Amino acid sequence: MAVLPSGAAWSDEGEKTNSSKIIPTSESAAVQPASVQPASVDSAAEVGAVAVAATDQGTPVEVQQFLDLRYSDADGSAGLFDLHLPISDQHRVSTNDAGEVFVEGAPRPAILMIHGGGWAIGDKWTLRAYCDRLAQLGFVVLNMNYRLAPQHQFPRQVDDVRQALLQLVEHSDAWKIDLNRVGMFGYSAGGHLSALIGVLSNEDRPTQMLASEWGSDDPRWEQLPPIAAVCAGGPPCDFRIVPDDNAGLSYFLGGTPREVPNNYLGASPTAHVSPGDPPMQLIHGEKDLLVPLENSEKFAAALMDAGVAVSLTVIENQGHMMTLFHPTTKQQIKDFFVKQLLQP
Repeated sequence: MAVLPSGAAWSDEGEKTNSSKIIPTSESAAVQPASVQPASVDSAAEVGAVAVAATDQGTPVEVQQFLDLRYSDADGSAGLFDLHLPISDQHRVSTNDAGEVFVEGAPRPAILMIHGGGWAIGDKWTLRAYCDRLAQLGFVVLNMNYRLAPQHQFPRQVDDVRQALLQLVEHSDAWKIDLNRVGMFGYSAGGHLSALIGVLSNEDRPTQMLASEWGSDDPRWEQLPPIAAVCAGGPPCDFRIVPDDNAGLSYFLGGTPREVPNNYLGASPTAHVSPGDPPMQLIHGEKDLLVPLENSEKFAAALMDAGVAVSLTVIENQGHMMTLFHPTTKQQIKDFFVKQLLQP
């Protein structure tokens, strides 16, 4: 039994800050999914751990965690995810084992969380606190790992995100998920992956296949849920600007732009913006030297030009990593998903 202190809850009080600026840019605008299975006896022992947290209104809400479930057969921890379920009197959870979770009550929105780490390092645990805080608001939260470079290069990370999304579809009845209210959050490399999936979700199959190893006739394409909202923090958005012979991203993209131009095109969210993309909230540190602010600025401008609802929040005087942990970032994530997925 794990208990979150009340201070860990989302709160509008104490979160407001003048160290950011919000730039609203628009208001418009047969293969089966993998089964949920316990990864190990140790992880199964953690299933059913309950975190109790206070909501903004002070009403206790339980968040039940099912840790280290498996969405794919990738080696090691790459194919694992955590499930965070909000519990109330109307939403009870029962489980016979780590692989079968059943929830009572009305369908609720879901959020897929994607960690950062330059596509080469990182783990889902870095976002675990965010997951519990979102779950206590009423979201079903799936927090995923994915295959890492250089052993696994683009587009395998993108396909892993798609495979994790299929978990929401396969278990939508058991977990009581409204598949018309699926959102995504990621930071850094995770922000890139969430933004890329968001803009590709309504593209034609040849464009989608620029960022996939799935075949054009793979039935999983038709099983993917629509993406209703994307929040991306510190995302690299356009690899087309990399000089032709620059090998700095070869570990991820498989070569230089001259050698694999389609990978640099396929991996660039800005290149695939079109009308009908889901609403987006971008968050970026003003002093980000690892992923310059220009990435989000140009991506936001492209979304605005396409008539997509997008807002860019710039965290003043903050670099890449500190922006993830900034109070304004936490508040913007909450406000965005509540507005897009919870409010009528």
